[in-house]
Order: sequence, then structure tokens, then C-alpha cells
Amino acid sequence: MASLDARTAALQVLGDLREGRQTARNSLDALIAANELTSRDVGLTRELVFGVVRHRLTLAAVLSHFTRDKWRDVAQPLQNVLMLGAYQIIWLDAVPVFAAVNEAVNQAKRIGGAGPGRFVNGVLRELDRKIEQRRIPAHQADPIRAIPIDLQTCCQLSVPILPDPDRRLIEPLSQAMSQPSWLVSRWIDAYGPAATRRICLAGILRPPIFVRSNRSKTTVDKLMQQLADEGFEPQLAADGESIMLGHAASLTRSPLLTKGFFQPQDPIAALPVRHMNLQPGQVVLDLCAGLGTKATQAAEKVGPTGTIIATDIDDAKLAVLATAAEHCDAKVETVAMAEVPARIARLDRLDWILIDAPCSNTGVLARRPEIRYRLAAKTLGQLADTQLSLLEQAADLAQPQTRLLYSTCSIDPEENEQVSTRFVQSRPDWQYCEGRLTLPNPGPEPRDWHDGGYFATFVRKA
Repeated sequence: MASLDARTAALQVLGDLREGRQTARNSLDALIAANELTSRDVGLTRELVFGVVRHRLTLAAVLSHFTRDKWRDVAQPLQNVLMLGAYQIIWLDAVPVFAAVNEAVNQAKRIGGAGPGRFVNGVLRELDRKIEQRRIPAHQADPIRAIPIDLQTCCQLSVPILPDPDRRLIEPLSQAMSQPSWLVSRWIDAYGPAATRRICLAGILRPPIFVRSNRSKTTVDKLMQQLADEGFEPQLAADGESIMLGHAASLTRSPLLTKGFFQPQDPIAALPVRHMNLQPGQVVLDLCAGLGTKATQAAEKVGPTGTIIATDIDDAKLAVLATAAEHCDAKVETVAMAEVPARIARLDRLDWILIDAPCSNTGVLARRPEIRYRLAAKTLGQLADTQLSLLEQAADLAQPQTRLLYSTCSIDPEENEQVSTRFVQSRPDWQYCEGRLTLPNPGPEPRDWHDGGYFATFVRKA
């Protein structure tokens, strides 16, 4: 097994991502499995990879200025080297500038020799010289010279690098907060400039980790103490039910997780099942179960006398789900998609069908940052058609008393309210009951954070 340092590992992952070979998370996991990295290097690699991905458009705007608007002519491997270096200089206070520059120069030399090394050295050192105030309160910053760092602070340069927001808002928001301009435009049309700015801010921040306690094994209060005993610093989230653990990189090594005492889950992701108000003994079909986070959550609610039937188009996910349910002591029955109609026909009752549909993930761009660069407007329409088809499939499986809950982690009306409207238009025997859209919230405090998402419920007309 080869030894690898953090910056070399990050460069390799970014190369995989830009070439479309793997997602950042999958590429990083494969690289860690195949190489020797210290725990410190693993943490820095993750920080570098996801930092660059979150801020890619902003980094391109900054580096375009310092490459005299010839950024597009720079070979992609060198672009990755420059973005890694610039990310450390602008965002990472703990990394000395000389270390970030020297490592970037060495990487460039390994790629192309002395010439690329001199080029990278010149660009990054000029960037550093032009930083006027490394941290300035956001309300004091000049929007054409300041790069947002977090909710409160910016890094301000001595030269203008961003478009003037007083002239047109879309491009300034897109470049300052690394969101594709077509998405920014849709959000402004749907929610207005102020809400769009908060959506964009949420998308460039490192999201805190939230967990949901397994009520069959512990309580929220007990779990907070148990997590504190393991060395975490738990806080009760703003919803009063979830627990925030900040940016706990070691969470996957927690014995409490492996024993099923909790599951990572954002408060908004937990909301649909909470809204169902499930009772002991009820029967639920989870039609798009994925890895089973909502299925195990529902199993806790219906208890040992209830039944959760979970299915997914991906059989591999069902195998992972079955293992997760076993760890949680959750009673979940996994069924292949093709066998679902026959299984439903044998039920005496079916109280709910949960359709947690595949979607654009625009409500969780902080957690899945590369998604924003892979989406296209036509993709949303294709997803909406799939979502409507899943709702119609659920209606075909439903018994007379069955209720439907449709949910996404999208904030786009085409996937949410418009799908709900299309469903009741195509199935006039069903009616919309209620729904809720939640936009991503970046603060002001970490415990106030939540992702974005949508859910709606439907019943048959009497």
C-alpha cells in the first residue's frame, strides 16, 4: 500500500472529478482504501477536495484575474493545482501561505517541469500580495473585491474581481458563491434576491453533522450524554429533536453509530416521517428506500407490531439497508421492486406509502457540492417526469385508506409543487392535503442550520 500526502491525494481526486470518472466522495473513499494516509492527511484531503469543489466558480473568477483572463487556456491539471493553492491561501487560516505556494509549485513541476512551476508560483504569490484584508466583517466588505468566507466574514482584495451587484445580481451571486447562473436565476424568480442569497451562502459552507436518536435504544438526552462521553460536543438542534455534532470527522468510528444508537440525518430530512405521525402497528411501504434512513426512522415509530416494507430500484442499496436495519434493531422487510405488487396484495392494511423520490438535490448542495455543476435545466424536467411516475405507481399500489407522502431534497418548484399539481390533475380521485417547502438555512448559529426540502401528502377523495 503506497504512502500519499494530503495535497497529492486531493489533486488526484479533483482530477477524477473533473474528468467525470467518479464522484468526489467515491473517488476519495477509493483513494483512502488503496493508500496509506494518516488520519490528519485524510482530514486535510477532505477539506481540500470539498473546499475546492464548493468554491470552484469563485476560484475560477479569482484566478482568471491573476492569469490575465487566460484561465480557460490553462491546462486542466494546472487549473486544479492553482485552485488547490488559492483555496488554501483564501480560506484556510491554519495553512501558512508559503506552504500552500511551495506545494503547488512542486505539483506543477511534477506535471510539466520548471515552466509550469514558475507560472504557478507567480500567480499564487500575486494573489497573496493583492489580499488587502484577510478577514473583514461581511457588512463592511466591498462586494466587487470581497470573497465570502462564511456568514460573518469575507477575504477582501485590493483589486476588483467580481461583477458589480448593483448592475445585475445573477452573475455576482454566481461568481461570489459558486452557483451556476441558471440556478441563481431560477431561485431569484421563485424566491427573490434575499432568500436566494441565503440559499447560495448555505451552498458554500461546510454543513454541520446532525444525528437522529434511535428511540428504541435511547433518548435524546441520554444520547447527548453518551456522545459527550465519546468525546463529541453535542448540541440540541433548533428543532428540539435532532442533535448537532458540528464537523465531527470521526463520527463513523463511533461505537454508538455501529451499534445503531443514532443515524446521521439532517432535521429537514427527518421531517417527512415525523409529519406522518406514525402509530404503533401501522404498515408503511417505502417505495424509494435507498440506504434506508427514512425506513429505519419509520420502523422506530410503528414499533415491533408494525410493518415497514422497503424497496428500491437498486438491489445493492437494499442489501445495505438490511444491514443498517439490523444494527438499529429496526423491523424492516426488504422486497425487490418487481415483487412489491404481490407483497402488497397479501397485506390486510396499508396505511402509508412513502415516496422519497430521486431529485436534483438542490436543497443539499452543501453536502453534495459537485451536483451543481452536473445539473441542467432539462434534467429538472426529466426528474419531474420520473417523480410523477413514482407517485402514480404509488397510487396504483394504494388501498382505499392508504395515504401518500411525497418528498424530495430539492427546492425547485418544478420537482415539488408542480409535481404535486400534475399528480392530482392526472389522478382526479386523489386530493392534495398539505405540503411544506423548506429553503436551506445557513444560520446564524450552527444549531440553526438545516438543509432544504419539500414534502406533500395526498388522500383519496371520499
